[in-house]
Amino acid sequence: MTETTKFVEKAKACIDELGDELSELERKAKAAGDRADAWSAAQVEKLKEDWHQAKDEMDDLADRAKTEGEDAVREAKEKADRHYEALQAAVKAYRDHLDQVTDT
Repeated sequence: MTETTKFVEKAKACIDELGDELSELERKAKAAGDRADAWSAAQVEKLKEDWHQAKDEMDDLADRAKTEGEDAVREAKEKADRHYEALQAAVKAYRDHLDQVTDT
């Protein structure tokens, strides 16, 4: 198993976990009804779009690594890693915000 293959497998697992968390947060926002502010309702859709993009990037990276080799995807791998870290931070910020606006 190559370094990129390991990276992609781990990243996909982490992205799947974030997807599960986003689904849970979306349910929480819907359940909160009027206690959730407008930003909370809109933000989950934006995060889901970003999550889908990160997932697609991992699929593309895996395909490129197979066809072009490890060296060809080094820069893409670094970009994907930064994207995942930013997405992870955004989901955390959203979770914290949602916790604040829905706590009674």
